[in-house]
Amino acid sequence: MAAPVTAGSVRMSVWNVVAVLGVTIPSGYLVAYVAVPITRNRYFPWIVGRTLGLAAYAALVALVALGIWVRHPWRHRWPVIHPEARLRLHATLGIATCVLLGGHVAALAMDKYAGVPWPGTLVPDASTYRPIAVTIGVLAFYFMFAITLSAGLGGKLMSKHWLIIHRLATPTFIMVWLHAVLAGSDTPRLRIVYALSGGFTALLMLTRMMAKPGHVAGRDVNPDTMVTSAPAGSGAVPTTVPAPRQPVATR
Repeated sequence: MAAPVTAGSVRMSVWNVVAVLGVTIPSGYLVAYVAVPITRNRYFPWIVGRTLGLAAYAALVALVALGIWVRHPWRHRWPVIHPEARLRLHATLGIATCVLLGGHVAALAMDKYAGVPWPGTLVPDASTYRPIAVTIGVLAFYFMFAITLSAGLGGKLMSKHWLIIHRLATPTFIMVWLHAVLAGSDTPRLRIVYALSGGFTALLMLTRMMAKPGHVAGRDVNPDTMVTSAPAGSGAVPTTVPAPRQPVATR
């Protein structure tokens, strides 16, 4: 049963989006400014595009990491965030990533010095600037669009097929990582950023694959229904996590 949508939850979602954008956009700008200082105004569109691209990458890393943690057996051992809050934050990060990514694509397409005109941002192998790297980014853009759309419609029109599409999240992140490393002219300066973010995500995925579901505080946990049931005869009251609007993805 889906959680009811209230005015309070809508306001919370809006503030979550504002908070994510408020953190990622300045962060992306600072990284871009340190990597390539702004020396002339003619580079402004490129700086904007680079800033939004780095901000989108930061939001995507958080999105994928949280998505892995949602289904990680260790989440019961370290319950940092309430399950419902995790799902809402996951959805918020997805929206923020798409908004930042759209701005990244538009800004670079309008920059006559970037060498990535509108066809290059939308059609594979149509860019004059590092066509292979840009093509990887174009394909990742379409994959991300499909994942976001399927997640939004998962509880309504695609209840049987959305999970298959959502599993594209892991290869999509790999493609985005490759695009960032291969396409960025400032990659040498950001080598440590890509190494840490990629390594952290890979380690989180590896531990999720190797970890085994167990018992938490004397309660049996059903990872598929996200319902925590108390042992028989214990006198404890079973705790049921509010069901999300669509099934939780497995990465």
